Amino acid sequence: MFKKKHKRKVSRIIIFTTDAVDAKTKQFKVRPWMSVLLTLVFCILAGALIGYIVYEGEIWNRARLEEEGRLEEIAELEEEKASLEAKVEELNVKLEALSTAVNEQSQAAGALQEELDQQSLPTNYPLTGSAGIEVVTEGDPMVIFTASDGMVVASAKGTVASVEEDENYGYKVTVDHGNGYVSIYGNKGEVQVKAGDEVSAGTTIFLIGEDNKQLIYQIMQDGAYINPTDMLSING
Repeated sequence: MFKKKHKRKVSRIIIFTTDAVDAKTKQFKVRPWMSVLLTLVFCILAGALIGYIVYEGEIWNRARLEEEGRLEEIAELEEEKASLEAKVEELNVKLEALSTAVNEQSQAAGALQEELDQQSLPTNYPLTGSAGIEVVTEGDPMVIFTASDGMVVASAKGTVASVEEDENYGYKVTVDHGNGYVSIYGNKGEVQVKAGDEVSAGTTIFLIGEDNKQLIYQIMQDGAYINPTDMLSING
């Protein structure tokens, strides 16, 4: 029969000592697996250190290049920002000039519209010469002018709405001013306009002669007769 061999246990002993006279020797028993582990750890650390030393320069160079790239990108962004700010400032100047121009045009348009509106108000004297005035307030208000000479003229801008014969006035001319106001002129002279004609303040409607010195003048506002002197007083 063969005897079964027992596996021998192997241990390593680490001895620490000094040169001192009374120095004591210290011994540490290290198991084989511990020595292998320590050797492995040492190799890993040594490899890492060698790798760091070898690639340190490359790492720093790469970091430097990346930093330079970032700095260049920042510089480009700063330049682009300055360019955009200059364009914004230029646009602000143009916008301010445009706003000023628009305001001026708006004011001019408002003034023109006001002038046009004023031109369409029947406030002007409907004769070119002097005349006596009689105001009639009973019934439909009117003003009766007795002129010595001159012409009957439109009191404002508008369109001749109708020209009609009238047994009392001879002829009656109605002018629509397009803003709710209508002026009416009654006279026995020869009519100088026809329906559809565009007239302005001062346009001749009748010629005053020896047999037609009287003018019947009326104003309507929104379909109702008003006292013409209320409008004539606007012009003083």
